Amino acid sequence: MRILLTINCQGVDASAAGGIAIARMMDEAGHSVTLQAAPDGPVARAATAQGLECAGLNLQKSAFLTGLLSFSKLIRSIAPDVIITTRADGQTASAMVAGSVPMVRIRCDIRKPRSGRFWRLVDRRTDLVVFPSPFMINRSYSGERNGLVAVLPHPVDTDLYTDAEEREALEPLLVSIGRLSPMKGHRTLIRALELLPEEVKAVVAGAPSQQSIDELKTFARSLRVEKRITFAGKVDDIRGLISKGAIGVVTSLGSEVVSRAGMEMMSSGLPLLAAATNGLLDLVEDGRTGLFHSPGNYRQLASQAAFLLRNPSMTRRMGRRARKMCIDRLSYTVIAEKWNLTLNALTEGNKIASRWYHQ
Repeated sequence: MRILLTINCQGVDASAAGGIAIARMMDEAGHSVTLQAAPDGPVARAATAQGLECAGLNLQKSAFLTGLLSFSKLIRSIAPDVIITTRADGQTASAMVAGSVPMVRIRCDIRKPRSGRFWRLVDRRTDLVVFPSPFMINRSYSGERNGLVAVLPHPVDTDLYTDAEEREALEPLLVSIGRLSPMKGHRTLIRALELLPEEVKAVVAGAPSQQSIDELKTFARSLRVEKRITFAGKVDDIRGLISKGAIGVVTSLGSEVVSRAGMEMMSSGLPLLAAATNGLLDLVEDGRTGLFHSPGNYRQLASQAAFLLRNPSMTRRMGRRARKMCIDRLSYTVIAEKWNLTLNALTEGNKIASRWYHQ
């Protein structure tokens, strides 16, 4: 099958990372995949680095109208069997110039869908809307849509990560990965660290976003834990960092439609201490693959971390279950099969019986 996948993000955020993962997954499954992204941008560079064929074409904001003609030419040149779009730009462009090609929109934006006559028209020309997490449908992220929807989780390449069971005894290190946005709740982790024994340390990987490393260091210093926490900045390959950890932590106060960091840490056999919010509720099985804390509740987080660190056998059991869950439910092989079934149904014109087509 020839697949055109559009990613019109300014940087490699969760939406773009998920799109690249899906493109690579489908490419490895034997499909011919072309990825559309802004030329020489972060997304195009990340996709090319993973060996994907990338068409340099910008449909973002002011470049939309000028890029529309080139997008039409691209569609004619590759004649895709299906178009998968990750943002409204690609969805709108596809609806305007490729109405005869089956089109799938992946929605993983925490913002609710737009409304109005124009957006209803674009939605009617969209064959299927895919949500990566059931909570989005349960909370009406399908908006005014009357067409088909599906739940297809974003995949994670479980083969990339080393099983924690294969490592030697680990230091009591908490691992947090995510941009340094206040919404990610890093201060919750820092405050929890103050309540934990001196030997417990933490590492935070993520690029500055609305707050700087220095600001978080100052906050850690005010609690006298600055020597116990490392801010690694943006890390391109986080496997080495995860391999040193004992427990994964995701402290988001909201957002987290898809927690790619959580999936990657769980794939490596780390149990996850996760804020009980949004997509994390669908990712973690409380008490089996990790533990939930109320968003912002640093005392609860500290208590959970202390409990797991005092009980290493339980920590490893949770980590084993977390990795097994990722392999059984989120690996490339499993998610590729779900996408294959879905795309075959669309391209062959098969009618799907229910509007709520959950995978």
